[in-house]
Amino acid sequence: MDDPASTHFRRDEVTWLAFGMLGFYNYLLSGLGPLMPSLREELGLSYTIASLHFSAFAVGMILAGLVGDRVVRRYGRMKVFWGGAAGLAAGAVALTLVHSPIQTVGSVLLMGGVGSLVLVLIPAILSDRHGENRAIAIVEANTLSAATGAMAGLLIGLSEQTPAGWRGALLLSLAIPLFLVIRFGRVSLPAAQRIGVQRHAGTRLPLAYWAFWLGVVLVVGTEFSLIFWGADFLVTAGLSTSVAATTVSLFLWGMVAGRVTGRQIARWMPAEQLLLLALGVSGGGFIVYWLAPAVPAVVLGLFVAGLGVANLYPLIVALALGAAPGQSNEAGARLTFASGTAILAAPLLLGALADAVGIHLAYGVVPIFLLGALIASHLGRRSSQ
Repeated sequence: MDDPASTHFRRDEVTWLAFGMLGFYNYLLSGLGPLMPSLREELGLSYTIASLHFSAFAVGMILAGLVGDRVVRRYGRMKVFWGGAAGLAAGAVALTLVHSPIQTVGSVLLMGGVGSLVLVLIPAILSDRHGENRAIAIVEANTLSAATGAMAGLLIGLSEQTPAGWRGALLLSLAIPLFLVIRFGRVSLPAAQRIGVQRHAGTRLPLAYWAFWLGVVLVVGTEFSLIFWGADFLVTAGLSTSVAATTVSLFLWGMVAGRVTGRQIARWMPAEQLLLLALGVSGGGFIVYWLAPAVPAVVLGLFVAGLGVANLYPLIVALALGAAPGQSNEAGARLTFASGTAILAAPLLLGALADAVGIHLAYGVVPIFLLGALIASHLGRRSSQ
């Protein structure tokens, strides 16, 4: 990839539209965890039934990843983008209105399935709009989405102190797509770039892309293993359940700080080098979190791991899209499939291992994920040359 600072990066209306919609998407995804204890209490759900909500969102992402590029080819980016936004909003509203487990799981499946069409398109749109500066654009988009994700838990907690309960925070988030429609509803999205030889539906994505695709699976698996199981691990480190639930949010705030920092570094450091740096910080932070004997060091390691993990996904996505010129719709759809697969499978794998050998030993899969991501990114770079 060329030096990302080789041309001027400018945030235009399309860029801000993509940023805002990704923020809305991540707010709803990240809000599922904080609202789940209240939903469990209201409906009398077991942990197993409650976990189906997370699985439903992940399955929806997988479905969007499988068919998203074909849907875009048939209906066009504009219709699919706003249709996905409508699916997100409709699923959120439905979740606040229904009162049975089947209905609530179905509402989340609607958010994850139809709503994830925006996740198919956003990296592709930013890549086509910004070209060699795609890494900057995608890192900045994910910086904003990390902030909205971290804010979701805070706002849901505050909303639960009001008569509206957690539903108030979900309904409040609808102001985001409403503003985007009013402000950017007539903005035209860029068409998929066709670089060099014209590519047609069914053209295979290059080997380098699939190496980076595997890296996406592994880094998303790392991220959600820490998000979903971090609180349980902190309990084994000596924290109370309530303190652990609050403390694990430091990982998310570490991600916010990491993406703010990464956004600046991406302006002068090539994405390949920044990815290696981020993998090193992620690994170092996780080792401290995993093996440190004292609670303060464990907590510090969790925050540092968040700093590094923050930039793994946007950077590998940028490299994957750069490895598939002229195929941004197809590449974006498969990346959404990769994320959904990781969110569905990695926490389940870690949980199954935790039942067998304890959560401390089970967390040994995370260094394997990170090492695998390093190898995959190396293979992707070699195949791109």
